[in-house]
Amino acid sequence: MSGDAVGRRRGGVAEPVDGARAPGGIPSKPGERPRRIRDRPTLLLFGVLAIALVAAFLARPQGERSSDRVTIRSSLRTTPDGIAAFARAIERLGRPVAPRFTPLVEADPVRGTFVLIRPRLPLTPREITALLDLVRGGGTLVHVPVYRAPAGLSRSPRRSQFMDSIGVRFRYRTQEDQFRDRYLEDPAWASHPLTAGLSDEVGRLTHGFRFVDAAGEVVPLLTVRDSEGQEWMAAAEMRLGEGRVTVLSESRPLSNGNAAESPLAALAIRAVLAGTAAADTVFFAEFHQEIGGQRSQAETLADFATGHPVGRVLLHLSLVVFLALACGGLRFGAPTPTVAPPDRKRRSPLEHVSALGDLYRKAGASRTAALLLLARLARAARLPPPRDTADADALLTRLEGGEGPDSSLARVRRALHANPPELAAIAAGIDEHLARRAGS
Repeated sequence: MSGDAVGRRRGGVAEPVDGARAPGGIPSKPGERPRRIRDRPTLLLFGVLAIALVAAFLARPQGERSSDRVTIRSSLRTTPDGIAAFARAIERLGRPVAPRFTPLVEADPVRGTFVLIRPRLPLTPREITALLDLVRGGGTLVHVPVYRAPAGLSRSPRRSQFMDSIGVRFRYRTQEDQFRDRYLEDPAWASHPLTAGLSDEVGRLTHGFRFVDAAGEVVPLLTVRDSEGQEWMAAAEMRLGEGRVTVLSESRPLSNGNAAESPLAALAIRAVLAGTAAADTVFFAEFHQEIGGQRSQAETLADFATGHPVGRVLLHLSLVVFLALACGGLRFGAPTPTVAPPDRKRRSPLEHVSALGDLYRKAGASRTAALLLLARLARAARLPPPRDTADADALLTRLEGGEGPDSSLARVRRALHANPPELAAIAAGIDEHLARRAGS
């Protein structure tokens, strides 16, 4: 018995190893084994996409570190460079906190207490006017300016328009200070209700400032000295109209990684609480951190997939696997032309069988095609179709009825056992046998 005739038996019924299947792997009999997962490219494609989405969701930044190299002092940011802890501390102490996602003009009215920490987007002249009007009317502003190195050969740090409006000038940090890793020394708290009881351990401070042509009365809160002994301010309060502006030289003490131990963070919280009534709200300028609103999980995943190194690797791997599976399971049209041949003549049954046989032969399924042809003979005799070569031999033996070696069914048997089976001879023999049976 040939290898194609060897099969498994389950419940007394023989099952072929290769299986009598129609083109494309579809079972031709109800009892045959279903297709495996690897034979279903569409399922594999969706599986790859699902795995990629789950991996991206699990690998997205969770707050342990920044997703980029840019420092963003946002109250929504829980990474070490954010100030979410600072905002939540104010809220726990009884003052409502809210992010502001709109500019200070042509949007919501400017009210309450405003926190502007190292803004990435500078204020426009109209926004500066609106903010100073808020302070003059009794509002409170907590502000940390951005230190910008001098341009060209200048030794004066660049200033924003808002710094010019309130008169703040930063100390120039020389290249020697940076090379020797020098910091400002001798921090000293001024006698003020906001500084009472604060620790002298303020940490390393890099920048100091002074007020030149200040817009209001200035009260120093924390002073430091540079290597030349000159005095600078690290924190100060400027009284402007009915309100106050608290200015700090650095934003690092307010960040999530330092706020718990920094007396400067305690000073900023005291300034907010002292200038905010219980019914007012403390607004954090998220718009000027270039944040336009709270982001959905889909936006977070999209940014992770395009802006994070791990996300880009996952995205590229998913695309490569997706394309490989898509190309592997793609069907490039029907195996026969959709229009009639040029002579407009239809194929004869023999030509059709020959073409079909060529397809099965190229697919390595000639024996399966032979069994499918013999199924026609079994249906005519009202017998079950053969499932393997052994069943086919039994069918032919039963139908031969003592005919000689040159009978049509004998030729079918020889064509069946050829290697590979001769499909055209099998079809011709079956046609001859059925025609003779119909004539008798």
